[in-house]
Amino acid sequence: VELFMDAATPSANPSPAEPSVSPASNAASGGALTFSDRLFLLLLILTLVGVAWVGRLSYQEGLKTETIKRHGEAWLSALQHVHEQRQTAQGEPAACRRQANEGSPANTWQACHEALLQTELGSLRNPFRDEPLSFIDACQPGQAASVGAMVIKRVDPNPPGSASPVNIVGMSPDTSLDQPRQMQVKVCDRGGYAISIGELTF
Repeated sequence: VELFMDAATPSANPSPAEPSVSPASNAASGGALTFSDRLFLLLLILTLVGVAWVGRLSYQEGLKTETIKRHGEAWLSALQHVHEQRQTAQGEPAACRRQANEGSPANTWQACHEALLQTELGSLRNPFRDEPLSFIDACQPGQAASVGAMVIKRVDPNPPGSASPVNIVGMSPDTSLDQPRQMQVKVCDRGGYAISIGELTF
């Protein structure tokens, strides 16, 4: 009997219970951001901001390039229209006719160019600099003066036997308008590189 009672009697020194850990405390300790995590998130945010900024700049530069191309097309169209008009004695502007009056000296490109600037063409601006369009003899990459500039050249035939059949030069102010000439219209982009717009007879 005594042996039976001893076996049924609970131990006087029970083993200590395992400490319980609540799920909340686990989440609090395991979910905290470390220094490395915060640094990674900061770099990720800066990268996204940088990509967005570069994309916006590229978009704006693309718009400016398209604008200067539209300006070149406007000059090409205007010159083509004036060429059709200057075939008659009443062509306008008068400074772009072959000669102002019968028997008078031939008109020059300078007078014609100045007359064209008095039309809506004179309101066109350089989109890269927000200033009136400038006209230069040739686009020169890397040169500040070339950025957003306009180039109008004449194509002169060389004498027979020359190494090149034509000589392409800028329209100098004293270029005579007494006879039709082949002309090229170009514009310069942000880097100063030439963008060909078209050719015409003028």
